[in-house]
Amino acid sequence: MAIHKSEGIILSTANWSESSQTITLFTPDRGRLVLNVREARRLTGKRGRPMTFARLEFSYYLREGGESGYLSDVEPVEVFLFEKDGQLGRLTFASASLELLNNLLIVSDPQPACYQITLSFLRMADSIDKNRLPGLFAGYIFRVISLLGFRPNLAGCAGCGGEIAVDTAEPEAGLYFSIERGGLVCDDCRRAMPGQDHLIGLSEMLRSKMLNLMESSLEEAARIPVTLSELNAMMNLVTSLLKYHSGTIRPLKSFDFLEKLTRAVKAYGG
Repeated sequence: MAIHKSEGIILSTANWSESSQTITLFTPDRGRLVLNVREARRLTGKRGRPMTFARLEFSYYLREGGESGYLSDVEPVEVFLFEKDGQLGRLTFASASLELLNNLLIVSDPQPACYQITLSFLRMADSIDKNRLPGLFAGYIFRVISLLGFRPNLAGCAGCGGEIAVDTAEPEAGLYFSIERGGLVCDDCRRAMPGQDHLIGLSEMLRSKMLNLMESSLEEAARIPVTLSELNAMMNLVTSLLKYHSGTIRPLKSFDFLEKLTRAVKAYGG
């Protein structure tokens, strides 16, 4: 087996003996990569210790077929400690981002832009004011799902392509998002749909904020005020959309998604 070198972020780990484990990494050149690591759980392991929440440089042997292999050595070059005020919230948002990636990324599918924005997100989650975390997280999620081909259509009708009639005098006016069609639907298209089981209601105010987040850089998104209820509504729409359209996404095991976000926000006074 030929040896390769790369860098990456650990998405998940699974122990398969008292001292060894399997790690799943996000790399810019291969996308999702699964490696076996012998002696990973021993402090004296010869290969170094793979660290979560860190940018790692590593070398590895790849099996024939290129879908999994063995770690040769590893060195952390950038570690995200999340030790500032609001640590629970920082860890929760970081964990959520990596677990979602682990569900969506495909083996041997390079996603360099997604990888770089994930590093930027982790750096900012490690350093910015805790009250800016919800906007940062929401902005990151919208950027990532857009890069991976799941960008929701909030600009016009996903059915006929026409404009969505909005009563600007009523910011709480009801709009409808079709999970099946991946976007908003106008009243005519909604009435013509055979069923409405996959419709999610949202206000014009929320639609406007989501559009703003999708079109913003991470720095800009972190300055957009996002309340707990708004974040919950956004993530409900996103997770429903991904569960319907992605053949790989599984339930998020590390937490009940919205419940843990609620606990995180409460932890820093949001």
